[in-house]
Amino acid sequence: RYRDNSLLVNSQETQTNFHPTFADIQFNVNYFASTRWQHSFLGNVSQNKYNYQPLSRQTNFGTIDEPIALQIFYEGQEKDRYQTLFGAYKATFEANENFTLKFIASAYHTQEQEYFDIYAAYLLGDVDTNIGSDTFGDVTFSRAVGTQLNHARNDLDAVIVNAEVKGIHKIKDNQVEWGFKYTREDIRDRVVEWEVIDSAGFSINPPILSLPHNDQPYNPYVGPLVPYQNVRAVNFNYINRLSGYAQWNRKTRWGSHDIWLNAGVRAHNWQVLGQTVDGKSHTVFSPRAQFAIKPDWDRDMVFRLSGGLYYQPPSYRELRDSLGMVRPDVDAQRSVHIVLSNDYSFKMWKRPFKLVTEAYYKSLSDVNTYTLDNVRIRYRANNDATAYAYGLDLRLNGEFVPGTESWVSFGYMKTEENISNRGFIPRPTDQRLKFGVLFQDYMPNIPNVKLYLNLVYNTGLPGGSPSYADSYQYQTRLRDYRRADVGFSYVLTENNDKRPDGHWLKRFKDLSVGLEIFNLFDNQNAITNTWVRDVYTKNEYGIPNYMTTRVFNVKLTARL
Repeated sequence: RYRDNSLLVNSQETQTNFHPTFADIQFNVNYFASTRWQHSFLGNVSQNKYNYQPLSRQTNFGTIDEPIALQIFYEGQEKDRYQTLFGAYKATFEANENFTLKFIASAYHTQEQEYFDIYAAYLLGDVDTNIGSDTFGDVTFSRAVGTQLNHARNDLDAVIVNAEVKGIHKIKDNQVEWGFKYTREDIRDRVVEWEVIDSAGFSINPPILSLPHNDQPYNPYVGPLVPYQNVRAVNFNYINRLSGYAQWNRKTRWGSHDIWLNAGVRAHNWQVLGQTVDGKSHTVFSPRAQFAIKPDWDRDMVFRLSGGLYYQPPSYRELRDSLGMVRPDVDAQRSVHIVLSNDYSFKMWKRPFKLVTEAYYKSLSDVNTYTLDNVRIRYRANNDATAYAYGLDLRLNGEFVPGTESWVSFGYMKTEENISNRGFIPRPTDQRLKFGVLFQDYMPNIPNVKLYLNLVYNTGLPGGSPSYADSYQYQTRLRDYRRADVGFSYVLTENNDKRPDGHWLKRFKDLSVGLEIFNLFDNQNAITNTWVRDVYTKNEYGIPNYMTTRVFNVKLTARL
């Protein structure tokens, strides 16, 4: 597969020469050696490239009474490359209908490169709101003028190998599953990043260092010139992981009701080692259970109650702190879950429908908190927080129109974290309300013509905080996310089985052409903030990073 997303990403607010390309090759081979042995191999090779050269940007934000504009002019470019190789072999041995063994071996190699040098000259100012003015909409007063230079030379080379064995035993109405897995992660990582901020010709010092006050031009500055941000680290580490699980399942009856019982435990041991680190060995156990019942009612319903103690062992990126150093003794995040759900299948308008409802509560401890800088995640790697999450999800799907599947969904979630016992604040994923609709239809007189309408409404996520800032002082949210997509398609292979042999369409299982309009109403949806400093007032302004505007897409789909 090959994909070039230049047309899509160049519809964003920043004027750029952006050329992202994605290419991959996948292959899957299956071999049945006998009635008992089956062998398979799955392989994947992929390479993603991002060549990014920003040119200019203007973002208007603020309020009606106080509109503000940010103008930026760029020089420089960014070149990122991500290359992965993956291969997995699986052998399945079916001794009999009640006993199955699976042997799995896999290897994964990734090479990542992030190189950029981007110089930005910015102007933050007030906007002329006088409709009768010749300068209506232009910046008339500059609050801040400055420049910013960002540099990075980041490289990551990781090899991950796995060896695993799984077993499945069926004993009457019981099924027992077990497995053991060994993982070896060999990681070579270099992080070199720095940022320099200059305002009106004077370099701004980072607030976390004890440096002389810079009040030029009134007094000469005699302190050292240091970057506003500076991260330099080289890490050569490897992680050994040994995990296993055992699970019991049983389907039986309770009087006239069907019930399902499920219980199990998962164990995980890991240790981080390297040239400069020698972490301790960690071991965690995660028990969980589920009870499901289908009452002998006229209505088709299934109720489920599940819960357990879950541990999330840290990945390599979760071990690396904001300064690029690996913290080998980071603990696994701990969570106690309880989930109650219901599946209700019914008929409406003589057509099938299904309503799925789920309510949940999660209590988290040893949380590894993180910050979100544009789309990059940086972990604190210190397990200094507790958190909770609870919510409700509902989804109704069925044939609102005969012969087509549509759905409506609603979700509510609240999640907050308490960092160092300072009180609870929203987590970066705290998106309270989510509402979605996917409606599909076709023309009764021309069933080959199909259409879909996709509607999404989400309340805004937390807007984050600037570097070195106290996140407790930045509790604003992004604007609500609103989006509508519509698509039309014409299916050329409808009733293909009735065509005569030799017809050119007979060879296709599916052939269709279509037109799609993404973000139909051209809503400005923000995903993150870019933080700009007003030197005069010492304020930090969160400038929304908007997603793509309205995009037209022509699509041809063929399946032989």
